Amino acid sequence: MSPFIRSQAVTRGDRFVALSVFMVLLAAFTATFSGLPDNPDAEVEFQTTSALARNHTFALGGTPEAEAIVGYNFNIRAGGPGREDQHFSWFGVGQALMGLPFYYGGAGLSQLLPEYEKRHRETTAYGFPRSEYFEHLLVGWRNPLLSALTAAMVVLASRHMGTKRRYSWIVGLTYGLCTFAWPQARSNLSGVQATCFLFGAFLMLLQAAESIDRYQRPRVVSLLCFGTALGMAFLTRVILAPAVCVLVVSLIAVLFSGWKRTHRTGLPLREVALAIAPLLVFAGYFLWINNARFGNPLQTGYGAAKAYFIGHVGQGLFYLLAAPGAGLLWMAPGILLCPLWFRRKFERGSKRTLTMLAALFIAIAIPIAMLPGWHGAHTYGPRYLLPLLPFLWLGVGPALESLNEQPKMRFVAKLVLLLGLFTSLPGVLVDYATHNDLALQAVRLAYPDIEGIEREEDRQEAWFVRTKLDWRFAAPWAHWRILRHRIAGLGEDYSVREIFFLDRDEIIQPVYEREKGFLHLAWVDFHKRLGGSVQAAVALCVLLLGSGLVLALRGLDPDMA
Repeated sequence: MSPFIRSQAVTRGDRFVALSVFMVLLAAFTATFSGLPDNPDAEVEFQTTSALARNHTFALGGTPEAEAIVGYNFNIRAGGPGREDQHFSWFGVGQALMGLPFYYGGAGLSQLLPEYEKRHRETTAYGFPRSEYFEHLLVGWRNPLLSALTAAMVVLASRHMGTKRRYSWIVGLTYGLCTFAWPQARSNLSGVQATCFLFGAFLMLLQAAESIDRYQRPRVVSLLCFGTALGMAFLTRVILAPAVCVLVVSLIAVLFSGWKRTHRTGLPLREVALAIAPLLVFAGYFLWINNARFGNPLQTGYGAAKAYFIGHVGQGLFYLLAAPGAGLLWMAPGILLCPLWFRRKFERGSKRTLTMLAALFIAIAIPIAMLPGWHGAHTYGPRYLLPLLPFLWLGVGPALESLNEQPKMRFVAKLVLLLGLFTSLPGVLVDYATHNDLALQAVRLAYPDIEGIEREEDRQEAWFVRTKLDWRFAAPWAHWRILRHRIAGLGEDYSVREIFFLDRDEIIQPVYEREKGFLHLAWVDFHKRLGGSVQAAVALCVLLLGSGLVLALRGLDPDMA
């Protein structure tokens, strides 16, 4: 066995259950995704993809949405010398590059179904004309696809690390349905893509460890995919650079410990080079594209980072883990089962695996805890911790296994996972933008004056943070009350007394049309706003779900190798 990370072979049956999880979750995610951007940041990211496809440049322009973004100077930065009249998104270029094949697929649908594009252009969003309906829709489908793929990789990683097949299947499904990964899957932001690539690199690491366990050289394709995945994770979210370094060091440790254990002559320099070379190519591209856009290889567009929590890292971590409206332990309570796995790993001497997980936690969580936007801004759950979630979720399967002979504790574990479904589902059925709009209206009534804050910008931020920390306004609890109000057929007039428990009689409403009812769901919007039929979408989801269940029956068959 590799003394660094234990990895066992993945069989045909394991691949069946992984594909089963992928199809079942893709059906759920496709049925509930938002399609069109669910917040302004996502629109900026889409417009970068659109500009690349149409004009072969990262500079925004050429669509009504892009012109509005430039006009408001929203999350963009003017170019460097010679490009002062161009404007670039300050988000990672990996998100834009990955969106290109989806954009081209949407452009093809627009040619086939021009009547829907015409109707789409006749409507507005947030007061501005719309364009490129199917391009938006297909690019928006990327996150459901990558989220389902991440869950499938969680299944394979669990099997590599020794979890029984049945429990690995449960781990994959609960990752997708019983955590904030589901609400994130229906959104359009970059955290899902970054998570998929970062965890994909870890899966390649496990494949390399498996080869060494069998006294073989790691496959070249696994090593190249490892570096490529890390490179894309870095290009998607630059703040993941410390986590990228952790996985690089972990792979090098696996390679060198394997060489030492098998008494091979020489050093695994070829394998290290194959793994790191793609990452260096992506790093070089990162420096080049920054210089081309802004005249400085180290300028990403964000500018200088503001460290709000320096000196208060503990407070930032507490908010990330336990804030009523954004805490990891609320949005993915199954994490509470993981200490059982950590204890087993420690008792069995697998301390280096725990060291790697601890290093990943520090590399991902600590930088976030030091930022003013620790909450992930206008989104559901602590989205900046999403890249950490699949690594921690690997402990759920072994924890369930260890409780198999303890009926009472097994029942408690099931309740914890059901609590995760209870906190993820409202983030799907009620759009975060709706909750955010209503909660901010209510919080301004509850806290009209905030002592010691004079600037309007700081006051707005303080109100927003209150929606994360005050139970009355926090997700997912307020989401359920909003949903109950809608199911009762009470329309879009909400009493702040009933929804947010304020001792006042004001009635509030969502500001924008998209925030009303279930228009945040792609297929509801397609049917009600554009008059389209959802039969094809329903058929696709049913086909995916049925295929996934059939594969599960096949893969979970005890006779399947």
